[in-house]
Amino acid sequence: MGLMEKNNELIETEHPRKSKGVKIEREAYAAAADFILQQIRHEEDATLATLIAEAEKTMTTYPNVAWLVFHVKLDLEAKGFIRLMPSRLKRNMFVLRLTPKARQKGKPFDYYQ
Repeated sequence: MGLMEKNNELIETEHPRKSKGVKIEREAYAAAADFILQQIRHEEDATLATLIAEAEKTMTTYPNVAWLVFHVKLDLEAKGFIRLMPSRLKRNMFVLRLTPKARQKGKPFDYYQ
């Protein structure tokens, strides 16, 4: 397999409520997953809206960043790396938290597949 084909390999995402996922290029998926996990690790009250707003500022090489972040977030949720929790600070707001599974250090990207 040539380098180009490997880079463009598609990952089929999962959905927490078992509806069908989408196909995302591996490299874009990896970038979005790393971004999401880092943001949640560093920000006490990360929400989907704050993730997307930040991603649109920093992940400028990707078209349709909001779509990418949304679907990778759902996939990470479906696989048990992140979960939605009621905010401790604001009523009626849900924030994203890492699960213990996501906190294991030094895992290669393939661990998230």
